[in-house]
Amino acid sequence: MAKRSGRKVYRNSTNAKKKRAKKAAGILISIIIFAILVFVGYSVAKPIVNYFSTESDNQGDVLPWTPPIADSAESEEDQNINDGSVDENNDPSDETEISDEQLQSSIYDGFTAYMLPDDALVSQSKLNDYINRAKSEGYNAVLVTMKSKGGKIHYATESEFAAMDESVIVGSLTANQIVDSIKNSGMYAIAVLNLLEDNSRYGENRDGSYHNSDGSTWLDNSVANGGKPWLSPFENDTVSYIAFLVNEVTSAGFDAVVSDGLSFPAFRNSDLNLIGEAVKSSERYESLLNIVNVTNSVTSSRNVANIISVNAANVLNGSDEVFKPERLREGTPVIVEFFPEELGNTVIYDNQEIVLSDMSDSEKFDVVFSILNELEKDRLELIPLIRHKDYDQAEFDKIITILINEDYVSYIVQ
Repeated sequence: MAKRSGRKVYRNSTNAKKKRAKKAAGILISIIIFAILVFVGYSVAKPIVNYFSTESDNQGDVLPWTPPIADSAESEEDQNINDGSVDENNDPSDETEISDEQLQSSIYDGFTAYMLPDDALVSQSKLNDYINRAKSEGYNAVLVTMKSKGGKIHYATESEFAAMDESVIVGSLTANQIVDSIKNSGMYAIAVLNLLEDNSRYGENRDGSYHNSDGSTWLDNSVANGGKPWLSPFENDTVSYIAFLVNEVTSAGFDAVVSDGLSFPAFRNSDLNLIGEAVKSSERYESLLNIVNVTNSVTSSRNVANIISVNAANVLNGSDEVFKPERLREGTPVIVEFFPEELGNTVIYDNQEIVLSDMSDSEKFDVVFSILNELEKDRLELIPLIRHKDYDQAEFDKIITILINEDYVSYIVQ
């Protein structure tokens, strides 16, 4: 990254070199694996292939840019999963056979994705229209929201927990139909599940919701003012529900699952006192990391990428509680939402104030992701998400150029 006069750009100058070194190592490993396959046969070498998963051919016809080859994600299960709390009439640990085609074509190699609007699943024809539009614009993957903020599920889930609130399931297409529509167009299919920003009323006692110390259901306001419950990561019902949904969409054939909404409500001090120590603790983020571990265990069994989603402004101001690079599995792909209007006029990093107000949006992007790359310490795979409507075409093109020059493997446009 070129240095600009007048401000310090925070970026590890060796970061791109490290990524290129990793990619070179990946290619060498692929050659070694190929030799093993020829010499001793597929049955012996298969575990090695499952571990590294580095060879693939990108899908799609024309790409906005050609992503470089990325490292494959690790496949071992994480520890510290809540015992006995991850099944809802389904066992997410059931493994399916990984085909040769899956091994040869992996989303870990990078993607350029378009995020479909929430109404994309209203009908089959509307979904097809959005998919065709994305493909015609050169993307090789689409993100589709299967469960949105607030708790609505936009596909025909079989979850009995979801059916406890008759207003939750608003989609009629099955997960399999959605996947088939995307993959028949030669594109990667990525499911987005908002896991915790859920205000649905499951069960008489608001199963899975936060509860006050007296056992009553916590609401974010008075009943008279339309107070709503929220799913709590501390509840076993919540963990089981999440595991079921992730298992359901991965079983349908999605290439990746995005765990969105990994956050707590905006508690007031009075709320913290009502609920108790669980939400007052400085280590409450452990419950969010446990959700990540649960989703990791489900996706790993099916060779599906597990992606978490964060917001750049929240990471920079310290309010994001799941962005813990040292605690997340190395190589974890992380979507970072970059919305310029949320950043404010300045950002504090390394005890210095960086003035953003006099920068263009592309310059803000450059500086913000330089800081984020310093924070993630080369442990995570950052995937920028930008909204096309936020920029004029010239600024949008400048951001895409930055993505190419800085060796980002994937990006998403909304």
